[in-house]
Amino acid sequence: MNYRVACALAVLVAAPAPLLAQRADSASAILTATITALDSALFAAFNACDVNAIENYFTEDLEFYHDFAGLAKPRSASINTLREECAAKRLGRRELVGRIEVHPIRGYGAIEIGVHRFFVRTPNGERPGSTAKFIHVWKNDGGNWRIARVLSFDHVQ
Repeated sequence: MNYRVACALAVLVAAPAPLLAQRADSASAILTATITALDSALFAAFNACDVNAIENYFTEDLEFYHDFAGLAKPRSASINTLREECAAKRLGRRELVGRIEVHPIRGYGAIEIGVHRFFVRTPNGERPGSTAKFIHVWKNDGGNWRIARVLSFDHVQ
């Protein structure tokens, strides 16, 4: 290959790089905004003890891994626990600590990583509960986003 052809190819290959980077940044921002909004809506339902709404955020084959409680599956196991906690007025409130990280999973969905703090309901209001790290694996099924896997770990009082 002569020098001129090599230079022309280099220019053709390098020219779209900034454009591709812009597209990737834009797609990343859209994905992060989508998952952030879904996280907010899910935990607004959680904080309101709206179990019917919460249920819609999880796939049928949900697996919930918790460092203290172990593995809960299928989805009905997690939903039944939420129903019991809400009925007994024990389910508290969740708040996000800092910002979440969102990473795409090509052809599947996204991974959400973050830290959250829980508060426990008491007859006198609420008290701080645990703080934990979490990973949610979101599945995108034709624009319908649901969590397929939950990892909740490193709980600290």
